[in-house]
Amino acid sequence: MPRRLSLLLFVALILALLTARGVETPVPSARNAFGRGPSIVLLHGLGSRATHWLPTARALARHHRVTLVDLPGHGGASMPEPFSLHQAATALDLALVEDSAEPVVVVGHSLGGLVAAAAAVAHPERIRGLVLVETSLRPQVAPADRAALLRELETNYASLVHAAYLDFGRDSVQGERLYAEVASLDPEIVKRWIRLAWTADLSPSIARLDRPLLVVLAPRSWPHDEPWEVTAKALGYDRAPQVQARRLDGCGHFVMLDRPEELAAIIARFAANPNGELVAGRQDFEDRRGWLAAPRPSHQ
Repeated sequence: MPRRLSLLLFVALILALLTARGVETPVPSARNAFGRGPSIVLLHGLGSRATHWLPTARALARHHRVTLVDLPGHGGASMPEPFSLHQAATALDLALVEDSAEPVVVVGHSLGGLVAAAAAVAHPERIRGLVLVETSLRPQVAPADRAALLRELETNYASLVHAAYLDFGRDSVQGERLYAEVASLDPEIVKRWIRLAWTADLSPSIARLDRPLLVVLAPRSWPHDEPWEVTAKALGYDRAPQVQARRLDGCGHFVMLDRPEELAAIIARFAANPNGELVAGRQDFEDRRGWLAAPRPSHQ
C-alpha cells in the first residue's frame, strides 16, 4: 500500500475513534458584526452576554467594523465537547477565520479574555493586537483551597455564584442584576467554566505571544497602592513580552457597563497603534485626559 494512502487511512481511523468517544470538532462561536473600518472583535465573559458590549461597540463602530462574539455556552454558541480551554479557543479561532481574512484586534473580558489569549497564543497570525479586560491568566484560587471550593461549587452553587457576582458589581444593585443573568444559565455550563477559571493557567504560555498586548484593569484588580510588577505577577502577565497596562477607575469588574465610552477610547487608541509605548515596569499610568483618575474603590 502506498505510504500516503496508509497515512490517510491512519488519520481517518483516529478521527473515527475520536468521534466514537464523543469528541466533537468545535463550531465557530456565534457572532454579529456592524460598522466599517479596521476590525475589532469583542468577546464577553462568563454569565455575561454580547449585548453588554453594545455601548462600547457603538462607540467603536464610528470608525471600526465591530464583531460581537458569544462565549461558548452563551447566546447562540454551543459548548464544545469535551470542554476545555483549547476547545473554546478553537471555536473563537474559527469565528475569527470566518469573520475576516486579515488579522484583527481581539478584546476579551474576564474569562472571555482567557479564551482570547489562548487563541492568540495558538494562532498569532489571526491577531493584530490583543486587549484583555479584567482578565487573570492564572487561577485566583490558592491550590490549598481549590478542593474545598470545588466541593462547595457542587453543594452550595447558588450562594457561591451569588457572592461572586455581588463582588463583581459596581454596587449591590448592579451585582444583583449580574447574578440574575448568570442564574438564568444552565448551572452545569457555569460550573464547567468556573472549574476552568480555578484550574487553567495560561501564564507560562503568554511568554510565546508575539503580538502587542494591552491589559485594562479596574482598581479591584490593580489597586492604586500596588506596583504594576506585583499585579502583573499575581494575574499572570509577568512573562508577557509586549504588554501595556491601563487602570480604568470608577468601575467594577464589568468595565464595559460602567465606563463604556472611556473603554472604547482606550481600545481605539490601541487599535490605531498596537505597538505604542510599553508601560510595564512603571507603577502608575494615569491617562493624560483624566479618564483613569478617580477615587479608589475598595479592593476585592
